[in-house]
Amino acid sequence: MNPIKKIFFDFSSAERRWFFIALAVLVISTIAEIALAIKENGVMAPIAGGSYREGFLGQPIAINPIVSNNPTDQEISSVVFSRLFDLLSAYEISPDGRSYNLKLKEGLRWDDGQPLTSDDVIFTIKTVQNPEVRSPFMKSWQGVAAERGSELQIKLGLPLAYVFFLNNIKWLPVIPKHIFGAIPSENFRLSDYNLEPVGSGPYKFKDFTKRKDGFISQYHFVPNENFAGEKPYIKDFYFNFFQNSEDLYQALKRHNVNGFGSATPLSFNLSGIKGVTEEKLPMPDYYAVFFNQNSNPLLKDKNIRAGLVSAIDKKRIVDKVLGGNAAIVNAPGFSSTDSMNGNDSDYNQDEAKQLIMAFKTKNKNEPINITLTVPEVGFLKKVADLIKDDWQNVGVDQVNINVFNPSDPANATVKSRDYEMLLFGNILENPTDLFPFWHSSQRIYPGFNLALYQNSKADNLLENIRQTGDETKQKDWLNQVQKIILNDAPAVFLFSLPYTYIHTSDLGGFNPDFIATPPEIFKNVNQWYVAQVRIIK
Repeated sequence: MNPIKKIFFDFSSAERRWFFIALAVLVISTIAEIALAIKENGVMAPIAGGSYREGFLGQPIAINPIVSNNPTDQEISSVVFSRLFDLLSAYEISPDGRSYNLKLKEGLRWDDGQPLTSDDVIFTIKTVQNPEVRSPFMKSWQGVAAERGSELQIKLGLPLAYVFFLNNIKWLPVIPKHIFGAIPSENFRLSDYNLEPVGSGPYKFKDFTKRKDGFISQYHFVPNENFAGEKPYIKDFYFNFFQNSEDLYQALKRHNVNGFGSATPLSFNLSGIKGVTEEKLPMPDYYAVFFNQNSNPLLKDKNIRAGLVSAIDKKRIVDKVLGGNAAIVNAPGFSSTDSMNGNDSDYNQDEAKQLIMAFKTKNKNEPINITLTVPEVGFLKKVADLIKDDWQNVGVDQVNINVFNPSDPANATVKSRDYEMLLFGNILENPTDLFPFWHSSQRIYPGFNLALYQNSKADNLLENIRQTGDETKQKDWLNQVQKIILNDAPAVFLFSLPYTYIHTSDLGGFNPDFIATPPEIFKNVNQWYVAQVRIIK
């Protein structure tokens, strides 16, 4: 018999019991020491797995970023389609700033396995430029010549130097030519691939769920094994759709959705939801009242416009309607320290009364009747009501509120500039470049000059900003433009809203501190994770 076994069998029953107790203590203490060592010398690291459900109000129409300007489509598209800049291995800009030579990464593929080449990029650019497609990117790519250099190389030519054009490259999503190339432009929006997309982004389409009444309730995406970047951690990524904010609130409360974002104030209170984190991310946006001087002769009078500017108590709007979750804005753009300082430097009720009274005295007490047009959006209608009170308090005789549906695809009110004054928001993809919003050439749709503003000095400065890479000159010219615009009083600048993102507390890898547009919330979605494991350092 083995000597050790012999010793063991020679133990008395009591000695055996104490032996097992001692052995158990040794094992437990060893395990505890190992666990403590792992805890002290280990770190939590993300691992692949888990699922994430993003909530949306509204419906997807066409998950094709080149075709649709629907916010829901744009946000979903950001996880399916790669942007041109992210597909590049190198780029060169000519000394005159008018030529861009781009080189794609080698081995790029669509999620269906087909090669992604320069042909896809050229096709995307030409599709964007086709007016029949009505692409939201058309304005940014007008006049750009795109030529194929090789399977990986593209040459872009600009009619004029534009120092911010690299941003256009960064923003442009690329769509597959082998999917859409044979479809006539007039039938582009009818393709099933707009609902079952093929892309090159971090996630690929798997399936969607549709009710009998046609309402799409869920989209399901899985990691794209052909993605050129780091593969996503989250295994199943869902987009869930809701008809109203109460349904979305209840889904958040029950954790049936993990996240939800909004560029406008939330319509529900988060205090009743446990285990969630609220993020406030700055965005380069501003809301303003734009004066259309062509629609109402009264607005041609600068004193009237200046009086309307001075009459609005912006702080009351921010506090009463927006719960203090907004920054007061006093000028367009955010490169100047005076453009968004948190103080209402415009508000002066006494000055507003004097300007309005001076106009009435000069015009034999002619009544001042004006109409403010506002989108049918809850918080904006409340803002409009406060503005109406402020204007009437300084002597404006009648303020009519005209509400329009911003979801109308035709959106004729804005496109045709059919308003006297418009309460609306602008998002600046580049805060230094005010050209799309204030240059006189942008007065007609698809330009964004909602005030139909014209000033030759401002035009020259806006053009100069676009043609120099000198940031000091850009800032100086931007300040000059702002002063000119404020002196002309074509609008009342009100406030800027942050983007609010709510997510369950177990989400890791979410770290943006600023986004230019709502779809950018997913710019690092491949780094998000919900599963972790502890590893030794």
